[in-house]
Amino acid sequence: MVTYEAIHKKVSTYHQEHLLDFYHELNEREQQTLLEQIDHLDLSHMPKMAAKSKQTSTSITALPSQPAFDLTEKEKTQLYNRGVLLLSQGKVAVVLLAGGQGTRLGHDGPKGTVTMDDNPETSLFALQAQQIQAQQQEAHVQIPWYIMTSPINDADTRTYFADNHYFGLKKEQVTFFIQDVSPAISPEGKIILADKGQIFQAPNGNGGVFASMKKAGILKEMKMNGIEWIFFNNIDNALVKVADPLFIGYADREGADISTKSVKKVAPSEKVGVLGQRDEKPAVIEYSELTEEERHHPLLQDANIGIHLFKRDFLDRTSDASLPYHLAHKKIPSIAMDGTKIDPVEPNGYKLELFYFDVFPLASSMSIFQVDRENEFLPVKNKTGQDSLEEARTRFSS
Repeated sequence: MVTYEAIHKKVSTYHQEHLLDFYHELNEREQQTLLEQIDHLDLSHMPKMAAKSKQTSTSITALPSQPAFDLTEKEKTQLYNRGVLLLSQGKVAVVLLAGGQGTRLGHDGPKGTVTMDDNPETSLFALQAQQIQAQQQEAHVQIPWYIMTSPINDADTRTYFADNHYFGLKKEQVTFFIQDVSPAISPEGKIILADKGQIFQAPNGNGGVFASMKKAGILKEMKMNGIEWIFFNNIDNALVKVADPLFIGYADREGADISTKSVKKVAPSEKVGVLGQRDEKPAVIEYSELTEEERHHPLLQDANIGIHLFKRDFLDRTSDASLPYHLAHKKIPSIAMDGTKIDPVEPNGYKLELFYFDVFPLASSMSIFQVDRENEFLPVKNKTGQDSLEEARTRFSS
């Protein structure tokens, strides 16, 4: 059992003593819960978080892509067949990032349960399940599907799949795992208490996927089952081609640690992250990092769309890597020094988030496969306007 003395020493070492301010007002069960929460925190890296989040690059260079439309029909057929073969040999698994809620879309529930009409068969989850079914039929194989949820939506996601009979897939081929959480900090670097006996914690961002996969035993399971390639994508693209054989064949031919799909930017002014190199290492470069000249560079026009193929052994090597935290300024319910609850109207603290693409610089090489935006990229991030559910529903109804 975790003791008060041990935790008091820990928080004192890292100047987080305020976490125990209300300890003696709690009952025995609440006290133990708080001690265990603090025990699980890695306080040693807290002072470094802000510094890491503000790291800047010294040089940005291009990383040429392979436009899919430049391939000859013969090349496309060869790569496609190569991908089907790898699928049929059971060497490909799929990982889906689906920890978000549909709040910004005006939807009550996991984002993956949002539908293109009133039919559950058109939900974002269902559309991806249908893609997997299609690849299974062609390759005559059962493709393992790993879905990362969050503490917020895990139970609802599992229930949704069960209620819809896994959209025709086998229950045993679908594995859910939960992403980890991180605390939030004040502008002074103090961990925020949500209540007298509870630390505020929120999902730690999509970059937590790799450590969560290892923690859940998924990487070990993949290795035992002979998985060589991991197809990786987000829930919010309504046109994603899950386990795309052409992309798999291309990635296998290139042999890079990471292969990633891109679409050409609509214009240099489009505010999206682009694929390139930061300090001669593969990276997603944010729009704000680019100079005006770099934004117009003809080889810095590959927008990141969150579709990747990772070599499984690359993730084996890097799943323990310490990725930098990014600070997201948010409104965080908290408790004041006098014990009163605070429901802020303005951002008052920072959530700590990891981004999956911060693993890219650890790769020895990365290849980029540029695809057609109209056929493969329909982001569903807002309720109306650009990249919206409204746009997606209009597209599906036409």
